Amino acid sequence: ALIAYARNKRWEVEVGGTRVSGIPVSTDDRSKLMIIGARVAAAADPNWSTVWQGADGQTYQVSAAAMLAISDAVQAHTNATFTALASLLSGIEAGTITTREQIDAALAE
Repeated sequence: ALIAYARNKRWEVEVGGTRVSGIPVSTDDRSKLMIIGARVAAAADPNWSTVWQGADGQTYQVSAAAMLAISDAVQAHTNATFTALASLLSGIEAGTITTREQIDAALAE
């Protein structure tokens, strides 16, 4: 049961969003696809910019450099959840992770 809980909690954190330079960024799968597309455009043209919809419903003017930073941060956010899960699964197997609270704490941002 702890393994299933850890896997689900990791997914919830992954898609639960993050904040980059004050902008609340959605990290659900659709948003990540849009971020990838925007990153490609930003990488191709340093003068690229857009108005981005934040997770808070507000709009933000985003430059190419800011979009690259957002993309990097979303990747780091996603990667951190998988890294934490790997550690949690090892801990569950070893018997050092025995509660949901430990899992929640390990995945807290």
